[in-house]
Amino acid sequence: MLESLLSYSDHPAWLVLIVIISTFMLEDLAIIGAALLAASGKMAPEMAFVATCAGMFIGDSALYLFGRAAHISPWLAKRFEHDLIQRQVRPLQQAPWHQLALIRCMPGLRTFGYIACGLAKVPGWTFTVANVVSIWLWAAAIFGVAYVFGKQYADSMAEWLWWLLPLALIIFVLGQRRLRQNIEQEELQDSGQVS
Repeated sequence: MLESLLSYSDHPAWLVLIVIISTFMLEDLAIIGAALLAASGKMAPEMAFVATCAGMFIGDSALYLFGRAAHISPWLAKRFEHDLIQRQVRPLQQAPWHQLALIRCMPGLRTFGYIACGLAKVPGWTFTVANVVSIWLWAAAIFGVAYVFGKQYADSMAEWLWWLLPLALIIFVLGQRRLRQNIEQEELQDSGQVS
């Protein structure tokens, strides 16, 4: 029975689902993982790229909709009173295109940023267009680099990949934590200077 379950892991539909779901957790690593799957021949490059972009769009849209829902749900509104979210609302109301581009490039702020888009009542059409453009540009850049390196070093990477992925995950998580700490420290310093 285990063998039959493992045989599904190479099925393209299963891999597409894994790529889409993985973007909900760690988007940039999901892009790199999809590119490496494509470079190793497990997925067609086009399918891997589209699955990555689809997962990013679904996740970002869900966060945006949670932010919009906070206007009618006091329970959600209370959950989104975090300073990192509230600090982004005013800039999003003033310059949504610019702010959406910055949010995409700042991995530590994405979750908070897309919720803030909903709270700031960024129009759905503006959010969707800006999000699709930023997803495509961001994913294309990371996917392209990872795919080229994956193709070039596929043989030597195969034996090291199982060791490198957990290490990359740990480095990424620690980097995200450090980025958030820096942002919170700057926020505390700014609030200390204001008062």
